[in-house]
Amino acid sequence: MSKNSNQFLQTILWFVAIYHIILGCIGIFAKDLTVVLARTFFNFNLILTDQISWVLNPFSAYLLIFGVFMALAATNPSKYKTIIYIGIALCAIRIAQRIFFFCSSPEGLINNVDPFKNMIVLAVVVVIGISMLLQVRRCN
Repeated sequence: MSKNSNQFLQTILWFVAIYHIILGCIGIFAKDLTVVLARTFFNFNLILTDQISWVLNPFSAYLLIFGVFMALAATNPSKYKTIIYIGIALCAIRIAQRIFFFCSSPEGLINNVDPFKNMIVLAVVVVIGISMLLQVRRCN
């Protein structure tokens, strides 16, 4: 694998890692901020009830751990290809979930969703997933 390809893959992996670590920490330690994040970046109206707070804890822990694993993979992509492939699989699942969410969610949940913003978020996940796939295949 060329040095530039390796650096590009590592950059993608570090971006994914930092993003998920930050979201995981916010979900665990700053639950009120999740309402703002949900509205601003994820395009839905989250009402923070006791039940949502309870569900948010394990979900945030999974985000945090996924970020830690992506950071580990970024340290040596050739050694941790399996972790990277798991990340790619999760990107594919996230793409399918995002499309399903947009097509089947109740009106009250997505009534403020900007379809253009939704497509941009979807495109970013697609680009990240495809980039990771193309780059990891070049690893030795």
